Amino acid sequence: MRQFDATITVNREVSSSWKILGFEWPKDLPVPKPGQFFTFRPRALEPGDSGLLRRPLAFAAFADNIAYALYQIRGIGTKALAATLEGSSLDIIGALGNSFPLPKPNEKPILLGGGIGIGPLLFFHSRLSAMKRGSVFGPRLVLGFRTSSFVPDFEAALKSRLPGTAKGLQALSEGLAAAKIATDDGTRGYAGTVVDSLGEEISGTANNGGRHYYGCGPGPMLAALDAFAGAEGSPSHVSVEQWMACGVGACHGCVLPAAGGGYLRACADGPVFKSGDIRWKE
Repeated sequence: MRQFDATITVNREVSSSWKILGFEWPKDLPVPKPGQFFTFRPRALEPGDSGLLRRPLAFAAFADNIAYALYQIRGIGTKALAATLEGSSLDIIGALGNSFPLPKPNEKPILLGGGIGIGPLLFFHSRLSAMKRGSVFGPRLVLGFRTSSFVPDFEAALKSRLPGTAKGLQALSEGLAAAKIATDDGTRGYAGTVVDSLGEEISGTANNGGRHYYGCGPGPMLAALDAFAGAEGSPSHVSVEQWMACGVGACHGCVLPAAGGGYLRACADGPVFKSGDIRWKE
């Protein structure tokens, strides 16, 4: 982990609701892992504009020493980020947090991403596919969106031939192409949530050696996935989406109720947690 000024290589739309950020990664720092995140502070923000608070983003890809993240404009921080020009610098602290553990050789990894939580799962799917980990079936990826217009278009970004971004965008594009898509309104793919789709996903397949579930998305989705995996007796690991201020565990602004009592810090104890770590109903 280190704070540094990163040069932005790409900051473009990949659909009407998604933007992709790419920035140069210091060569003397370890390569980011799927599940980890970084915090940023756009220079356009002044302290009076909540500029003292950093914003977190999860890594979505890494290639040719460029780190990538997917984001949506949700508030003043991401609005300022979206207005930051390519070629300018961005104040970064990373890589932060823990990462998704690899599945055992006899486990079938099933990856579920919902909404703004799709980035870490696309990253993990790319890594698992390259390593050929898991069972002979390979990793299965299911991504959920509210409607079809929220599905990003990496192919269009690839066709624009942005310099220095081809491998990162290619990995994202291949992951999306391999994914099963679920939409809440049924306008594309499976009609329903990603957890709802699991019944169809595993129907008729034996659980030989076990399945290992991974997820990132809204709290209700992660709670449902944790319950689903628990009922099946399979392990699961989820990356939580929490509002973070410091990103290093000092402010305790991102705590979650722990199953064993007390609280867990999403940034310092996570953001990836295993089955049964969190009391979801609180």
